[in-house]
Amino acid sequence: MESETHTTEGLEQLRDRIEHWRRTRQKRGPMPAALWEEAASLARALGVSPVSRSLHLGYDALQEWVRSGGDGGRACPPPVGAMTRFVELSGAQIVGTVPESGAVVEVASGDGASLTIRLPAGSSLDIAALVRAFRGPRS
Repeated sequence: MESETHTTEGLEQLRDRIEHWRRTRQKRGPMPAALWEEAASLARALGVSPVSRSLHLGYDALQEWVRSGGDGGRACPPPVGAMTRFVELSGAQIVGTVPESGAVVEVASGDGASLTIRLPAGSSLDIAALVRAFRGPRS
């Protein structure tokens, strides 16, 4: 019971430090890794949902820090809505030939939205414009 009280006090202290960081930061940007690491440690003890609510942190971002056991090799979690920068190509696409069945283009955003385009062989669709429209306007 004493460790639970200690953890609850730690949550209150961390909430105060995060709020101070939010009030005093010069520009928008990711929260410092040390604050994320402490939040993840508390989430392991108290649960991700109550800690994310109490600290006003994104549930998914905090859960990723908990799963990774720290920063997972990153300075901070990706911002919400960040685009995934992964493109999978078959060997035929890399050397410049498209399989006779056409091509498949898949795009996924950080919020879970996805777009799959199946192109028949010889199609002349403007894929770049379609992907820009899917991503929407950038701030």
